[in-house]
Amino acid sequence: MAAAAESARRANVSAGRKRRAAILVGVALAACSIFRPWDRTVEIEPALADLERAGFEFAADVAFVHDPMTVCDGITCADLVVIADRRTIRLANNAFASPSKLRASLLEIWPRYTMPRRGDVNQLARAALLVVTDGARAGVSDPEDLREARFAYRQLWNQTAPAERAKLPEPASLPAVER
Repeated sequence: MAAAAESARRANVSAGRKRRAAILVGVALAACSIFRPWDRTVEIEPALADLERAGFEFAADVAFVHDPMTVCDGITCADLVVIADRRTIRLANNAFASPSKLRASLLEIWPRYTMPRRGDVNQLARAALLVVTDGARAGVSDPEDLREARFAYRQLWNQTAPAERAKLPEPASLPAVER
C-alpha cells in the first residue's frame, strides 16, 4: 500500500510541475504578443506622400519596412538593402520619433537609394544638404531635425575632399534654422 501511495504522490507532484510549466509557457507567449515591437509601417505611406508632393518620389519597386534592428547613425535612420532582388529601405525605431524625423530619414536616403551600396562622404554630405535645403518643403517640421541635418552636413563637408567641397555650399552660407 505504501508503494501505491508513494506512486500517487509522485504522479500528483509531476502533474503539478506540468501544470506550472504550462502556465509559465502561456504567460511567456502572452507577454511576447503584448510586448512585441510595434510595427510602424503604416506611418510610412503618409510620409512618402508628403515627399512625393515635394517632388521626391521613390521608384515603385522599392519596399519600405520598419525594422527595429536597424540603428540610427547621426541623421541616417534608414538602411538600404536588397532582399530577394528588391531594394528595401529599412527604417530604424528612431526614424519614427516624430513625423518630422520620419520625413527627414526618408529624404536623407532619397538621393542614395538607387544604388544599394555604401555612400561615400560626398554623397552623405549631399543627402544631409538635401534635408537642410528641402526638408521643410517635404514635411520636416521639427527644428531639431533640421539642426541635426545642418550639423551632419557641416561634419561631412569638413571631411569632403577639397575638389568635391568646392561643388558644395559652405555650411555657414545655409539659412539658419528658426527655434
